[in-house]
Amino acid sequence: MLLIAVSLLAAGGGPVLFAQTRLGAGARPFRMYKFRKFDVRCDPHGLALTVAGDNRMTRIGRVLAATKFDELPQLWNVIIGDMAIIGPRPESLAFADCF
Repeated sequence: MLLIAVSLLAAGGGPVLFAQTRLGAGARPFRMYKFRKFDVRCDPHGLALTVAGDNRMTRIGRVLAATKFDELPQLWNVIIGDMAIIGPRPESLAFADCF
């Protein structure tokens, strides 16, 4: 994880982590963490989904997405009890009203 963080800092500066509010069990909101895949200059209110060939993604971000290493910081969410390793994926607020 340290190697990923250093790589992200060297390639484009900070922040290294991306945090997003998600809905957990009982519709309880919490902050979910991931390694940043997109360029820091991206509009934070842009497209809510990542699509194939997304030009907002950095070169390191493409590797992180392909290997799923971008999700390693979510282990913190598991440790503090916001998420479980097994079970439904917490939904983003942008799609919560669909359920």
